[in-house]
Amino acid sequence: AVVSTQNTESSGINAEYGQEDLNKPAKVIYAKLPPDVAERNVLLMYPLMNSGGTIHQSIRELKKNHVSEDRITICTLFVTPDSVTKVLDDFPRVRILTTEVNDDCALHFGERYFGTDK
Repeated sequence: AVVSTQNTESSGINAEYGQEDLNKPAKVIYAKLPPDVAERNVLLMYPLMNSGGTIHQSIRELKKNHVSEDRITICTLFVTPDSVTKVLDDFPRVRILTTEVNDDCALHFGERYFGTDK
């Protein structure tokens, strides 16, 4: 997930699933945040929120750095209903901004991107 903290300083969190087992929880493998991140509004950008696992771990990392939930906005192209439920059950004050909710957002994205949805 890419984190935008409204400045020119490079920052981000890289949370991902292990390649060998997608059933294991996502883990943060890299985090670089400005020292005053807790005082900023944060845009957490991720293209597809399929399960919510990667976003979930990224929010945990932000919270470890004292960012309050009401300062976090997730920006994503497509989400599944399950991913929204997973994230908002644990982080109810986080905002989610998306273009569309779809049961299979990975397939839906491919169809939209490649124009095969017609």
